[in-house]
Amino acid sequence: MNAKEKTMQHFNKTAASYNSTSDGKFVEPMYEPILNEIQKLQSGKILDVGCGNGNLFTLLPDGKYELYGVDFSENMILEAKHNCKTKASFLVADVEALPFKDNSFDIIICNASFHHYIHPNKALREMQRVLKDGGILLIGDPYVPSLVRPMINILIKFSEKGDHHFYGFKEMKNLFIKNGLSPVYFEKTGEHTALHIAEKL
Repeated sequence: MNAKEKTMQHFNKTAASYNSTSDGKFVEPMYEPILNEIQKLQSGKILDVGCGNGNLFTLLPDGKYELYGVDFSENMILEAKHNCKTKASFLVADVEALPFKDNSFDIIICNASFHHYIHPNKALREMQRVLKDGGILLIGDPYVPSLVRPMINILIKFSEKGDHHFYGFKEMKNLFIKNGLSPVYFEKTGEHTALHIAEKL
């Protein structure tokens, strides 16, 4: 079973109880810095890739943004629809084949899911494709210190959660540039989390 299959299995299994799991508790502190970036935009169309149970969208004001979420866990999408009601539209979809037209979104969020992607370049190309010119990509992901990251990236291949690779700031910057995105800035948002921001020019 590869990392993608493990990821789907893990999140289908934990969707109903996600908020009380270690994953749910880990990701919660990442919401505030992402929300701060989103709220710099007065209105617009937003896509959450790997949206999980829709928690992030429940924290945004009603009616201000046009909200869409995708996740390839069917059970997570069911939870997201239940939690957000008519506030957002949700679809089961893979980041490698997003079901949207080119230049569709003002902001794309990818929170705590990028480290699961086994084809990061393909994922970034798809996100870049559906992002509008001048649009912003916000990637929140685990932060692992550079000294231990190589060893951790070997060990996570055995993870049952489907973790695939943890990225440093320089590595993420190079991925952005390679896939048509301009790095804006990177910041450590917590002891174990970081926010990577890029713009489509």
